[in-house]
Amino acid sequence: MKNNLFKSVSLTLVLSTLASCSESWLEPEPLSFYEPNITFSTVEGLEGALTRCRSDMLYYFLGSNGTAVSTELIFSDVAVSAITDLSGSQNFASDITPTSSNSYIGTNLSNAFWTSGVSGSSFANAVISRLPELDLDETTKNQMLSRAYFHRAWRYYHLTFQFGDVPLVTKEITTPKLDFRSVKMEVIIEKMIKDLEFAVENIPERDDWGKENKGTCLMLLTKYYLAAGEFEKALTAVNTLINNCGYELMEEPFGTFENPFPDVRPMTRNVLWDLHRPVNKSISANKESIMTIISRYENQDSRVNTMFLYNFTPFWSMTDVNRGILTPSKQNIGIGRQAGTSEFMAQYPDYIDQRAVCGRGECFIRPTYFAEKSMWTDENDLRHDRKTGNWMAMEDLKYNNVNLLGTDDEKYYLKPLQKYADDGTLLCKDTIRCWYGYPYYKLWVDDVERDVANGYRGVDYQGGPGDTYLYRLAEAYLLRAEAYYWLNDYAKAAEDVNRIRKRAHCTTFFSAADMNGLDGLDVIMDERARELMYEEFRHVELVRVSYIKANEEGTYQSPKSLADEGSNSYWWHRIVKYNNYYNKGVTTLHGDEYKIGKHNIFWPITQGNIDPNLYGRINQNYGYAGYEKNEPPISSLEELEASGQ
Repeated sequence: MKNNLFKSVSLTLVLSTLASCSESWLEPEPLSFYEPNITFSTVEGLEGALTRCRSDMLYYFLGSNGTAVSTELIFSDVAVSAITDLSGSQNFASDITPTSSNSYIGTNLSNAFWTSGVSGSSFANAVISRLPELDLDETTKNQMLSRAYFHRAWRYYHLTFQFGDVPLVTKEITTPKLDFRSVKMEVIIEKMIKDLEFAVENIPERDDWGKENKGTCLMLLTKYYLAAGEFEKALTAVNTLINNCGYELMEEPFGTFENPFPDVRPMTRNVLWDLHRPVNKSISANKESIMTIISRYENQDSRVNTMFLYNFTPFWSMTDVNRGILTPSKQNIGIGRQAGTSEFMAQYPDYIDQRAVCGRGECFIRPTYFAEKSMWTDENDLRHDRKTGNWMAMEDLKYNNVNLLGTDDEKYYLKPLQKYADDGTLLCKDTIRCWYGYPYYKLWVDDVERDVANGYRGVDYQGGPGDTYLYRLAEAYLLRAEAYYWLNDYAKAAEDVNRIRKRAHCTTFFSAADMNGLDGLDVIMDERARELMYEEFRHVELVRVSYIKANEEGTYQSPKSLADEGSNSYWWHRIVKYNNYYNKGVTTLHGDEYKIGKHNIFWPITQGNIDPNLYGRINQNYGYAGYEKNEPPISSLEELEASGQ
């Protein structure tokens, strides 16, 4: 597109990120703002900018060939890259730099967060700057302003805890600006709190599905209050959200029951299965849903496929005998991914089309041992339950390769997979990519376009479009538990964690004695890992908690305080304790060792985002080339206002 947003506003910061990022998750193309004065001179124009803010959120979670949220997960305790045939996504300690490829799923998508964060906040700033020019009643104007404040704050929440001190831009940029300066994290947090406090008072209590509302703003404000150490204010905000906004935890099955494969994988109806069906996420019966991001099959122009089955599930269909899953004879690949067309099923009536049941997993990331197994300490936990069908273990798949028929391995046909032969031989050499369990209740999404019933003859059943939670009430309880923890009210912190566990049918619970010290913080973050698996931006949340903890201990001076060799951040504690890949000597079949450094708590700002800024200084994070050129960042809101950013 000849004239896009970034060109029209002459925001060099965005220009450089656009040039360095070609990922499809940034599609569709930006709206044309060639005549910004005309486009933004009407309510419709500004509503269009807000709509773009919402639609851009899709690409944080959904999309092809890996998603942005994948990068968030692999920089944490719950996941690692599962790309075992290429280098680049395993050794972050040395391979992620300001000049490395940080916009590619084969390495990481950290720069894509920067690009989309700056883009989304630019749309929000356009609304904020242009609203005073429009002849609107105060209620309408304040509601639109509140929506824009939320979207800007949501982007900066991620940018701040991913990149540390970053340039905070608070107004529309309409002329070339080459003197951006980094702003201290605490100043950004202070500004976002002021904006969200206004938004909470002026935004509608409820709105159409997919639109921000009071509950959405309260959730984000709670996180910012926690980050600022304003724990009493955080408690007040989250109490309002839980008690006064009409939301409830869903306790019983509701909405539409989907049982897509009753013959080969029958689902036992339960509240968590229903809660995570896309068709049930944005309905009035769902009292837990605070805000969803809308992506539906019938919305052809705006839908985005979830691709959960493609991105997050095992590459069980690997056909290479040196990597894939063998039969117990150790002679043959045991699984096929032939589509179960009518013609094929007529020939093989017992065939199980596992590409539909399980999806055609390509597996860009995989869970750590902690996320797959050790954090699941309660055998009754619905979130890890194979009996209902909520959790998929590899042993739930069956040998379905029709080429086994008529051979000595025919006896294994339609029998459950085995990881080891009778003599103890491992039957899958690439267990990193091809063998692990996962939350089926969250990742299975119908793929209508690829459904055999619609005449599809391929094999890539990847996960179709579906509404996605941005926020739901369960997270609010865990944020309140955290607020109570920081306020040393351990009994109430335990109550909120147990509230979530009770809904999941757990029978083991925590007491006040369990919530003290570092162990208590781990209890809360463990429960977040269970409840919000594949939903939360895990790295961001761990960095936020690291920032709080360092401030409470009096050790925080700058992002370097969390990243240098002498630091012991909470993020690092979780990496060392719970991630069984990084720095443990684990290597892929390609020969790449998983490594991560303390400095990787913050990501490098790509050099292409720094160099065009000729007359200012965008600081680099500690541990990356260019840090030595840093200059003092903006340290107050007054200094920020004087800077013109």
